[in-house]
Amino acid sequence: MLIAQLSDTHILAESSDRPEAGSRAEDLRRCVADIMRLDPQPDIVIHTGDTVQTGAPEDYAHLEKLVAPIRAKLYATPGNRDHRDKFAATFQRGNEPFMHHAFEDLPFRLIALDSIEPPQNKGAFCADRLRWLDETLSAAPERPTLLFMHHPPFDMEPDYLRGYLNPLDRDALANVVLKHDQVRHLFCGHCHWISRNEWAGTAVTTTTSVARDVRKGVDESRYGETPIYQLHQVAVDGTVTTETRTAA
Repeated sequence: MLIAQLSDTHILAESSDRPEAGSRAEDLRRCVADIMRLDPQPDIVIHTGDTVQTGAPEDYAHLEKLVAPIRAKLYATPGNRDHRDKFAATFQRGNEPFMHHAFEDLPFRLIALDSIEPPQNKGAFCADRLRWLDETLSAAPERPTLLFMHHPPFDMEPDYLRGYLNPLDRDALANVVLKHDQVRHLFCGHCHWISRNEWAGTAVTTTTSVARDVRKGVDESRYGETPIYQLHQVAVDGTVTTETRTAA
């Protein structure tokens, strides 16, 4: 299975006069165009949150125009910049308290997790969310499963520290994942840099921001004015091979 991952696009309204609005839209437009040129096409495109910057309806209207070519394959989970109700309307999700969702019609089971706690920018994973994840994983223990969420559930030096409101949430989430051997990988955004880690018995990758003005840890001498996203090839055993892709 081939997954294209976008993250932290931070789109602003088309009418915005903020100087970064135009470049962020162009960065996403270039990544979408590159995805549409891929052969073979990805099975899915995931967005790991902070789809927009302010959560305003105008931000989401602009986002919808930009991702229109890939909407049939685009699955997203909210970031701290997203507004739950408007996010739900944009991505045709229900108005549940949390934007969790299990996607069943893929070679691997894919589960989106909601780690936001407005108006804070830090992550959270309360008892209700833990219960939902445990029950959802327990319902299909034989199906290899991939998770995606906005906030990485661990610290990363030097800039991503104390990323959850309550550090015990992260421990509780790790305990749930450790119970379920079918979990093969976790994909995250939020920290705006690329990394690969081991956590709770599974591999975790984080990706950088599509928006060039806020990405971190990227060799700008190599990528410069080029936006980037990631492609993940998932093998039959659930092993993930990642390519950082430049959007020409």
